[in-house]
Amino acid sequence: MSSQHLKNMLLSLQQFQDSKISITINDHNNEALFTVSLSESLFQVTNINNHKTETSDNVETVVEYIENNIFTN
Repeated sequence: MSSQHLKNMLLSLQQFQDSKISITINDHNNEALFTVSLSESLFQVTNINNHKTETSDNVETVVEYIENNIFTN
């Protein structure tokens, strides 16, 4: 998935922040790596493998976090 596609998905979450929507990001083998949701204007990114959750209010920060950690799983 490209950075721009990921950014567009996160921006869509912001548009529907009154709804409860989560995004699951899978690897090439369709194994879940991360879930991303939006709560109280904060993105919550959970690493499926270690259950660690990071929060941020910035789309670019979330994209960078996912890209930097996607290959360490």
